[in-house]
Order: sequence, then C-alpha cells, then structure tokens
Amino acid sequence: MTGRPFGDVTSVLFDLDGTLVDTTELIISSHEHTLRQHLRSGWQPTRRDILRNVGRSLFETLHDYAVADKAADVAEASEQMLRTYRDYQRANHDDMIRPFEGMSETLGILRERGYTLGVVTSKLEENARLALDMYDLGGYFPLGVFHDDTERHKPDPAPLLLAVRKGGLDAPRTVYVGDSIHDMAAGRAAGMRTVAALWGPFPREDLELEHPDAFAKSPPALLELLPGVRKSGGAS
Repeated sequence: MTGRPFGDVTSVLFDLDGTLVDTTELIISSHEHTLRQHLRSGWQPTRRDILRNVGRSLFETLHDYAVADKAADVAEASEQMLRTYRDYQRANHDDMIRPFEGMSETLGILRERGYTLGVVTSKLEENARLALDMYDLGGYFPLGVFHDDTERHKPDPAPLLLAVRKGGLDAPRTVYVGDSIHDMAAGRAAGMRTVAALWGPFPREDLELEHPDAFAKSPPALLELLPGVRKSGGAS
C-alpha cells in the first residue's frame, strides 16, 4: 500500500477487467485473434499497445484500428471486428479468466465496514455479470454502470458521474479503484479519489503519469487505505 488512509470516504467504485477479475489474457488473445483476421496491412499491435487500450470502449478501440488500417468503410470494418472479437471472447471466456486472490474476502470486509460498493466498467452488462458471477462477486455490488448505460466512456467521467447520480453518492467522498490509466483519468475528472490497482496488467510507471491518490499492491491492501466509514461523532 502506498498512500494515506481515506478517512472520509463513504463509497468505493471498482473497474472490472484487470481489477475485480483477471481477464488480461482473454482480452489480449481476443484482440490478437480479431486483428489477425481483419487487418489488411498485416500489422499487429504489441501486447503493450493492446494493454494501453484496456479500460476504453471496445468499439472505439477497434474503430481506431480500422482507421489506422485505412479501411474503405471504417464503420463496417469496426462492426465486423467487433463481431469477431465477441464471438471469440464468448467461446473462450470461462477458460481464460482467473480470480484475483483475496478479492472476495476484501469486498466482504469493505461491505462490513460500511462502504457502498459499485462497479463501473466499459464492459457490456451481460458480459460483466458473467465474469462477476463466475467468482460470486456480483452480490457485493448494489450499484453498477456498464457500457450500455452511457454514450461516452472512460477516460471520460460520464460513467462515474452516472454512478454518482444512480447511487446518490458524494463524488469527493468516493474512491475509484482501477488498473488502467483511463480509470485514473476518469476518476480524477469525476472529482473522486483514485487508487491504482498494481495487481492489474498496467506497469506502475504508466499509472504514475495519471497521479493516483494511492497505489495498492493487492486487493487486501485496500483494507489499509479504507479503514471504515466514519460514524456520526467521528469514530471509525
């Protein structure tokens, strides 16, 4: 854990991919499969290139690849890539995702400590719930915002601001936990505190560029940053 405990926080929001569930290898494999099928130039992004787009809208990312490939019809090429990506991911989902050690226990303790918990992800709701329910995490989150819910996506703060409205949250007393630079940028733009999840795929040096309020090396390390919601009178 790097950072001082948040004494006045009342709610904690989480990204999903690379934060709540280890989907990194599935995401990379899905990108590589899709781009091998569709990019005419034969160019393939590096693993680091792919990871730098984790957290963004998938359609927007594929759209950028279609533009770079100089597709004759960028919109159609993007849609074709999206279909290929989702078909591959659906077929390989259960075999290629993994739980993060200590995540379920950490969420249970945070709930016991009085925090309102939520998930805010660029993943479609159907796919997000599939990943959460595979490791019995869905029940920890009374609040959820998914790709389906907003027109703009991270690093735009729109999804986080929707979570504030839906949950009746106080943004300055909310922490957003995520593993990507886009998570950190969105959380800061929404007026929240941010925690960089170092157990995800992004290297610390990339995350440092977005100036998160704290770093956590593992899910249980969040418990050092979040000691409990203060009761009236100031006791934790």
